Amino acid sequence: YITANVVHCNVWSYMSFGTIYASWLTLIHSEYSHPWDPFFRTIGFGTAGDHHVHHKVFIKNYGHLFMYWDKMLGTYKSPLDVDKFRKDI
Repeated sequence: YITANVVHCNVWSYMSFGTIYASWLTLIHSEYSHPWDPFFRTIGFGTAGDHHVHHKVFIKNYGHLFMYWDKMLGTYKSPLDVDKFRKDI
């Protein structure tokens, strides 16, 4: 209710955002390496590997969608820098 009154959009905008957000969360929790992951990392989007680091090292990689804040505040850790980690994601 509060969001609908603060962000004035039509129902299709809410449904589109919800669908995209749910799809992204499914991708980052899949623990599967996608061919477009290097591109997403370049533009600052979180990937399955970045999120897997969050589950292994709880004080790193807080962002689910964007890694900008993690990189700016020093909480980003590359998946390649974590020991005992699946290097393929």
